[in-house]
Amino acid sequence: MVVIEFSCKAKPGHFTEVSELYSGFAADFLSTHEALETVVVFADEASGVVRGLGLYETREAAESVNSDPGFAAFNDSIGPLLAEPADRREYSLLHLFSAD
Repeated sequence: MVVIEFSCKAKPGHFTEVSELYSGFAADFLSTHEALETVVVFADEASGVVRGLGLYETREAAESVNSDPGFAAFNDSIGPLLAEPADRREYSLLHLFSAD
């Protein structure tokens, strides 16, 4: 599995809007992309940072997001609200622990 971290730093006064847009996008994207297993969205309002972690079945599936029209539309919608460009990082999943 591959973990993608996508972080956004909101401009002052736009944290709530970025958080809501990000969360809505993540929920929709998870429901329409079979190779996306899990998404966690979390934030630090004091710093204005909203982050998401997406777990993908394969590296190819994770990389295909970059050419997805829905992801492009999301980036276009939050771009004017960000203090700096969004940051995307890729990691290898070592362990996944879950209490069921």
